[in-house]
Amino acid sequence: MKPTSPSRPKDLLPQPRKLPVQNRSRALVEAIAEACLRILDREGEEALTVNRIAEVSGATVGSIYQYFPNKESMIATVYERILDQESAQLHRMREQLHCLPLDGVLRQVFANMIRVELRLHQLSPGFHARYRSALHLGLWHAPHTSTQDFINATWLPLLQMYACEVQSDHPQLTAYLLGKGLREVIHSTVQDMPEQAQAPAFLDALVGMAMSCVQPR
Repeated sequence: MKPTSPSRPKDLLPQPRKLPVQNRSRALVEAIAEACLRILDREGEEALTVNRIAEVSGATVGSIYQYFPNKESMIATVYERILDQESAQLHRMREQLHCLPLDGVLRQVFANMIRVELRLHQLSPGFHARYRSALHLGLWHAPHTSTQDFINATWLPLLQMYACEVQSDHPQLTAYLLGKGLREVIHSTVQDMPEQAQAPAFLDALVGMAMSCVQPR
């Protein structure tokens, strides 16, 4: 029996009815996705109807349904494009962190996580909540098969890189708290109190919590 390959995060999102093959159909789907993003950004999710998408994109209602079975599949396409863009930006950001002390690295990483989570939440709070496990920026293009693999491949090496600043006797637990626990704090705060998540005090608190894990008293 052939083993099943692990699912990618995007495979857990609502899927389109079919994928475009020809250049013309790709351009059509791109126009629909851009229209969805524009409507979500400027008018809100309540304005995201098939008729409104057709009006903004120039596509017919029939052609929209040819590729997308429902509204959630269209929203998923928007989120995929955003996460693709954010993945490239995350890679560039990581390359610029090497000269910073550990608390500076943590501040940059958490600030980026907050910004991305707020962006995803503001487009569609309900979609963001329902598909939280799939909308994991760190796992989006990574080869890891689980959150724990991701933590072991990213957060644990980070702690090892800054071994001179780390005073914890339990590096794996510390890496888990940084990579999983504080991500959950960010996600929950964005969901429950998005205005507080934007406050500088929230970022300061996250860095403080992280450093208390790294350097326990």
